Amino acid sequence: MNRHERGLEFKVGVFVFVGLAMLGALVVQFGRLGEGFKTYYTLTVRFNDASGLLKGTDVLLAGARIGKVADAPRLVREGTGVAVPLKIYDYIKIPEGTKFTVGSSGLLGDRFVNVTMPSGQPKAYLPPNAYVSGARETGIDDLTREGGALVNDLRGTVQKIDTTVNRLNQDTLSSANMENLKSSMEHLNQASGALAETSKKLDGVIEKADSTMGSAKKAADDLDNTIADTRKLVRTATQGKGLLAALLTNQELANDLRALIGNLRAHGVLFYRDSAAKIETNPAEPAKPTRQTRGR
Repeated sequence: MNRHERGLEFKVGVFVFVGLAMLGALVVQFGRLGEGFKTYYTLTVRFNDASGLLKGTDVLLAGARIGKVADAPRLVREGTGVAVPLKIYDYIKIPEGTKFTVGSSGLLGDRFVNVTMPSGQPKAYLPPNAYVSGARETGIDDLTREGGALVNDLRGTVQKIDTTVNRLNQDTLSSANMENLKSSMEHLNQASGALAETSKKLDGVIEKADSTMGSAKKAADDLDNTIADTRKLVRTATQGKGLLAALLTNQELANDLRALIGNLRAHGVLFYRDSAAKIETNPAEPAKPTRQTRGR
């Protein structure tokens, strides 16, 4: 083998080595093998329900991976719930007040731990080995459980409605009650007809009453006119110069006329004499009471 061939083989070998080295670097950088070269600090999050979280599950911040679940969830000694240890990259600082929730990529997707930082400038950060509380987002399994409970409640409600309808059919809508209801409706119909007839009669009575009121009003108007005419006649008689005015205004003439009528009634026309004047000038003396003698 000459020197030219050896130089070509060396160059090919160097090119292959560089390519393999770059490929290994990419695998370490973007694959799981690179996790062994990174440093972490541990946080423990307590969840009431951490179903779906497994060892190695991603911890995401705004969609970016900042750590993983260090171990499977384990039960806490006091109270209820589970504790989930998290391994966070040491260059990621998590402020106090950050929310940790169990999320899901879609309704049927894998679970992950979602980290939501508070708004504003952070004042302090969570130290390594801190113990915080987390929450859980609603997923398809939660909806399934709630839907099952809702179906059970709905079944109970339907059974109660069915029982109520049966009792209503047996008790309220029985044959006897339906006959009574039918009879009541017939009586109500008859009463309505009678009320209609009564209303018609009442309309006639009201019309007659209106006519009577009109007649009474007309009579009252006529009476007012008669009174006005009488007042006018009296006023004319008293203010005039005739015999009627003289009788009404001259007391002496009235007395003479009264005496004349009295003489005519007492003696007549043929034997007329003025006895009324004498009676007036010589009034009768009152009779004296007689004394009663007491017998001896």
